Amino acid sequence: MKYKNQAVDLTDLAMGIVILGIVVSIGANVLVNLQSNRLTDLSTYSTANESITATDAGTTLSNGWFESITSVTNTTGGETVLATGNYSTSVDGFGVGTITFDGSSPYNGTDVNVTYSSYNTNSRADYTVAGDAATGLAEYGNWFDIIVIVGVAALILALIFMAFGGVSRNGASGGVAF
Repeated sequence: MKYKNQAVDLTDLAMGIVILGIVVSIGANVLVNLQSNRLTDLSTYSTANESITATDAGTTLSNGWFESITSVTNTTGGETVLATGNYSTSVDGFGVGTITFDGSSPYNGTDVNVTYSSYNTNSRADYTVAGDAATGLAEYGNWFDIIVIVGVAALILALIFMAFGGVSRNGASGGVAF
């Protein structure tokens, strides 16, 4: 007599995928924080007279993670140095530095040269390795689809084998008895 095989319990597989996702997310977060804490320890370099148009919408500087702006000069009406009240600066979470000019500034819409210093993010291995590792862990999201597809394929194959190629209790192979 042949017996019907029991259904496959995928609870362990699902819990494993969830735990793996949590561990990878925490690891990436720790690495990003480690990298961010080391930013101000890096050496700096200067960019002189980068030419941009002063806008109140904000202009992205070519070198991100800037430390400070040394000077902003108006190139349209001579080499007038602009006071710091005419502009503000910001750096987003991806290291993109932006300079935004006050809309009421007489220099808004003119061409200016910006001299500034930036952190050299390639100067120390402890900064770049943490960032590369965090980027690698962030790629886990690309693998998640593959893991789910393989899990679903394993479920379908298990159901097919249970239905058509099951093993009876006495060890003989065969179909399922209903």
